[in-house]
Amino acid sequence: MKILTMSTFCVDYFPESDEAKVGGNALNVAVSCAKLNKSGGVGGSAAEQSACRQQTGEAEVFVMGNIGSDSFGTAIREKAAHHGINHEHLYTIEGETASNKVYLTADGDRYFKDDSWTNGVLRDFVISANDSTLINTVDAVATTINDSLIMQIANASPRLLSVDFMDGTPCEDWREYFPSIDLFFVSAKSADLPLYKTWSREFPHIVFVATLGADGSVAFKGGEEFRCGAVEVEKVVDTTGCGDSYQGAFIVKYLTSGDISSAMRAGAESAAVTLGFVGAV
Repeated sequence: MKILTMSTFCVDYFPESDEAKVGGNALNVAVSCAKLNKSGGVGGSAAEQSACRQQTGEAEVFVMGNIGSDSFGTAIREKAAHHGINHEHLYTIEGETASNKVYLTADGDRYFKDDSWTNGVLRDFVISANDSTLINTVDAVATTINDSLIMQIANASPRLLSVDFMDGTPCEDWREYFPSIDLFFVSAKSADLPLYKTWSREFPHIVFVATLGADGSVAFKGGEEFRCGAVEVEKVVDTTGCGDSYQGAFIVKYLTSGDISSAMRAGAESAAVTLGFVGAV
């Protein structure tokens, strides 16, 4: 099983504690996928790692996108290597790694300000012919609605395309992506659930997954509804990357079992772990 995550890599900076943590949706989801492997990081060459994972049934995880030539770019590559993630399609570009200023409430809930996000070299990423070949041969590709290359990714014909619609307000513009995607994730409000259920009837090939924070998650497939409660934690330290952790675990479990309920439970358990520390990985 091969999973590719792309294209957002960044450093999350927490001004209130003066901490910097590597992250970004692509790295966060990739680490979540890799953590479900039975033995963690696998040593040896890329070919040896691939052979080992094929024998054990583990997920071979790839990342693709741009990182800067600064220390944060180096740290992102090292984090990927630490988790046994293939980073041959992670490109170091002269310049700064994308960055995000993250603020936390007293309850550990993250929020952003107008000047939080800086693109850095992220905006310069282009998909090469070699990248397209990888996209076409993996079992799943995960990206976000903010990825400007999402339709190019779809045109490279991945076997399964997962898109995170973040915490966006549902809109008709989203529908243009639906014929091309298989998994839909969104940080949702309960009031929007009827719309996702309606969309699931109209686009029965998609699993629509809405995460609701402490209220768990709800999924729809062909109009059928699935619910999963959140895993209780002693203390919420930081919600950064919680949804990404959920997605990574969901994707691996869904590819393995084809069972939506089991995938939701795996996602909830992974998200609960991420709530216990500052940063996403």
